[in-house]
Amino acid sequence: MNKKVLLVSWHFPPYKSSSAFNLFKRLKDTGYEYDVLQIKRKQQPDNVGMFKYAASKFNRYEIEVPIENARDGEARTLYVEKVLDYYNCLKCHNHYSVMVSHSHEIASHMAAMAIKKLNPKLRWVASFGDPIAANPYNEFYQFPLLKEDSQIEALVLQQADRIVITNSYQKKLVNRSLENPLDDEKFYVLPHCYDERMYQADLIHYRKSESKVFKFMHVGMLYKFKRTSEPFILGAQRLLLKHPELRGRFALEFYGANDRYIEAAEDYGLEGVVSFNGTISYLESLRKMTEADCLLLRDADFSDQGLKDTPFYPGKLADYLGAKKPIVAVTMKTGCVPDMLKKIGGASLTEENIEGIADAMYDALHGHLSINNIEAERFSYHNLVNRAQQALTFLQDKKKILIAGHDLKFAKFIMNAIEQSSDFELLIDKWQGHNKHDEEQSFKLLNEADTIFCEWGLGNTVWYSKHKKSGQRLITRLHLQEITTRSPEKFNHDSIDNYIMVSPYWYEKFVSEFSLKREKCKMIYNLVDIKLLDKAKNQEAKFHLGMIGDVPQRKRLDRALDIFENLYNLDQRYKLFVKGKRPEEYPWMHSRSRRSEMDYYRKQYKRIEDNGWKDNVIFEGHGPIDSWLQKIGYILSVSDFESFHLAPAEGLASGAIPIIFNWDGSSTIYPEKCIVETTEQACQSILQNRNLSSHDAKKYATDRFCSKFNSQLILNYL
Repeated sequence: MNKKVLLVSWHFPPYKSSSAFNLFKRLKDTGYEYDVLQIKRKQQPDNVGMFKYAASKFNRYEIEVPIENARDGEARTLYVEKVLDYYNCLKCHNHYSVMVSHSHEIASHMAAMAIKKLNPKLRWVASFGDPIAANPYNEFYQFPLLKEDSQIEALVLQQADRIVITNSYQKKLVNRSLENPLDDEKFYVLPHCYDERMYQADLIHYRKSESKVFKFMHVGMLYKFKRTSEPFILGAQRLLLKHPELRGRFALEFYGANDRYIEAAEDYGLEGVVSFNGTISYLESLRKMTEADCLLLRDADFSDQGLKDTPFYPGKLADYLGAKKPIVAVTMKTGCVPDMLKKIGGASLTEENIEGIADAMYDALHGHLSINNIEAERFSYHNLVNRAQQALTFLQDKKKILIAGHDLKFAKFIMNAIEQSSDFELLIDKWQGHNKHDEEQSFKLLNEADTIFCEWGLGNTVWYSKHKKSGQRLITRLHLQEITTRSPEKFNHDSIDNYIMVSPYWYEKFVSEFSLKREKCKMIYNLVDIKLLDKAKNQEAKFHLGMIGDVPQRKRLDRALDIFENLYNLDQRYKLFVKGKRPEEYPWMHSRSRRSEMDYYRKQYKRIEDNGWKDNVIFEGHGPIDSWLQKIGYILSVSDFESFHLAPAEGLASGAIPIIFNWDGSSTIYPEKCIVETTEQACQSILQNRNLSSHDAKKYATDRFCSKFNSQLILNYL
């Protein structure tokens, strides 16, 4: 749940708001973490239970406003100001991948637009329930600030990175209000959905009715204009005129909204047939729907305003689909609802077709009306999770990966893979030492990064684990120095998503030593460029020993010289090549604490000189590793201890045979045939050629250390 989303919505659960419920259901299973900036309402929140159905996490921050009317100028201005205050505080501790604003309340979009102005790089997704300027209800309701809101909406549509709508007809309606219509690519259709688990809410325990009366049920809002109960009242009246024997066999129950037609049911001869049963919570309403025999959906007809198609996908229709009951809908001839019901089943009728409404009720009563549950299932939440995630993802945006550390030589292949990937952008925080860095630069890079990869778990991991933000990932790769420096004891382990160890032995050592959570720990071998090192050996390679790096003293140059000496005494064609910087070239080797160590190296130099080995023990500086290994038949790893030691892996990849003194963990990385206990065993292995073939050596390296494959393994965690 690393993706962090800022959600700006005037209304949001658990407070009652059908538009907010519809938004919640679409986002709740993305698995993301949302910081929600919503208003605090006076009403008691009666839908707290719905959060238990969410796989996502919602952190709600409630803003007090003087009045809950979002079209009140003072309340709107205060909300925007408070949203900005919260954002400026939250961004210090959170890394937001995207911001979502939701209307119908334009104040949500106004606040998001102000945030976008502060942070233009933050992706902004504007979700629209109903449009404002092009809303066909505008003709019937004198909404305050309609002109101003329409102008703000036009700015939102232009400035937001993506516009989320519920169906394709809504896109046409929105574009009608704009001088310069938006490109189709800017719109993203995310339809309303249902969650079948919510219909089993245990908040209210209903007794199953023993009545044989067929229940037509309408649940939800009715409006003064356009969306009234009149067509259903007239349909029921007509049904009884045609089939008087049905009186007492069916009832029309209304929940959530009453209107003048329901109140006047007696005037239509529907006394005892039509009833208003009050308001109930959203979760209760879902449970109530399952008790219906047929559900009534009221959509508005705007054909008198020149609209050919109904542009709305009512959230209530999604709720009805989850109840798995037949539906009788009063809507327009064509558009979103008729299109859906053609596939799903049920009846779709216009408001003037009272005869058709009566006939549809008759069919429902006699079991001739049903829905296609397979088609309805397309609108279940689990079939829309991926689509909801995609709505909040911009594929063209590269994930920013920050590599931080003092020594990045072992991370070069990971860095190359990041740079070569079209999915990532590489940032580098090069530290001057274990604990020395430019903190101002580190903070700057931290604010940009989506994922931080600490190469070595030293001061870099200590610092980043303390400053990492929610919404970012932090991975650290541990080698060996971490054991001796005890740096992991200073980590904020809760901030670290994964630890990567380079061998099975050190995996177990780190887990045990620092009580790391095993589920966070991964073992990925160090990386070797297999293709680069796969070159033909020189003819004399079988007499050439190679040693890559002999500093510090624990690398045991003396032991390498012992092996060489024994072989040289048998055959003077043997040579020892030592690759890398000399100890005197390292400034830190000239410190007082290293005097005895420098004496050690002087002693080895004297040994070489005294024995006349200058032509056979050859010190070489840095240079291309691939061409150097062509002359090496045996690669030595004679250290007192190592975490991995890359030299044998590189040697194997070139077809050279490793000679490895049995340092702790060596057998968990390298072939047992290559591991020895003594100088004598080392010499016998070389002389008797008891190790791997060159072919087997290369295959062993390819199977375990391939830079291309192992880089991808690491990238999978970023």
